[in-house]
Amino acid sequence: MGITGVYYMEKGNLEDILAGHVQEAALDIDKTWSLIAGMFPDVPLVPIQEQYKVDSNVTEYGSFYLPAGKVAQIALQIPGLRQPKRVDERIDFEKWTRIHNMDLDSLDEQALILLAFPMRDDETYEELVDGYLLPHLQSLFDLFEEAARQQSGLVFNIV
Repeated sequence: MGITGVYYMEKGNLEDILAGHVQEAALDIDKTWSLIAGMFPDVPLVPIQEQYKVDSNVTEYGSFYLPAGKVAQIALQIPGLRQPKRVDERIDFEKWTRIHNMDLDSLDEQALILLAFPMRDDETYEELVDGYLLPHLQSLFDLFEEAARQQSGLVFNIV
């Protein structure tokens, strides 16, 4: 088990989403949210920074909102971010596999987020990255592009 990340498309229904009245999520990226947040601290694909935090009745772990204009700005970056070489540069498998054995006091905030991901000691690169992370990341890229086309905002909930 673990906490998962779920996105909702917002177009005039922000209050309904935050109140928990919108049941169908646009995308569930499962537990990869913490890895993706760590991979892209400079691009809020997983907008867990304080400036995006909003009050919500949906979850105690956090709800975050990207307005349509911000989603559109991020979507413009997606073609470059999708490039396999650019993605590979952001993957730090070695760090991910040893994070649970590190001294918690030595970890910065970005590294602490990685603790939300339940890494197994015997996890292989192919299992984690190719089989699990990359499909979720590609779906997230697709969501941002679709939300931008529809001029929608995105709400991200950690549930």
